[in-house]
Amino acid sequence: MSGGIALRGVDKRYGGIVVLAGASAVLDAGRAHLLTGPSGAGKTTLLRLVAGLERPDGGEVSLPSGARLAMTFQEDRLCENLTATANIRLPHAHLRGAALEAFLARERDALGAVGLPVDSRPVRELSGGQRRRVAILRAVLADADVLLFDEPLKGMDERTVERVMDFVCPLIAGKTVLWATHDPRERRFFPSPAQWEVRDGRILRT
Repeated sequence: MSGGIALRGVDKRYGGIVVLAGASAVLDAGRAHLLTGPSGAGKTTLLRLVAGLERPDGGEVSLPSGARLAMTFQEDRLCENLTATANIRLPHAHLRGAALEAFLARERDALGAVGLPVDSRPVRELSGGQRRRVAILRAVLADADVLLFDEPLKGMDERTVERVMDFVCPLIAGKTVLWATHDPRERRFFPSPAQWEVRDGRILRT
């Protein structure tokens, strides 16, 4: 994917609450972008606008033609009655034959790498931290070049975070990553991220 993600004079409000007001930025392709800012400042709204799940009230959000997106949400957004493996496999329903077998092997390796069992339990029976890991794997194993993460490591202990990121970082290197977080320590997972703060209706380079 060539070209970046551009926000041009973006306004977004919910009723009388102004979340973004004339926000403009160019997020370069092929690198990680860390989005920080206080709760309610608009980080989640920004990600949803980029994903096309929300429309701006004014201005424009543009992505390169053909960009393929995957996203993790704060709420996980898993199919509760499906297993972890079935949830991860959802973006790959088109695979058949040898391609499917290759993905299943890759999926099993991924589950083991982040400490998740391969079993028949529906995800509703998993712990919060396990569910977060399923959502992360679904995103990073998707065939996407733009990855949007909304506080993906929330609720995990430090040891699990390190294990997950040891697996995730090589997979997302060189992709366009928007990573919203409240934890400045997460910067260490990215060699040279662009750092932004969402504040007072704007997105500011820091």
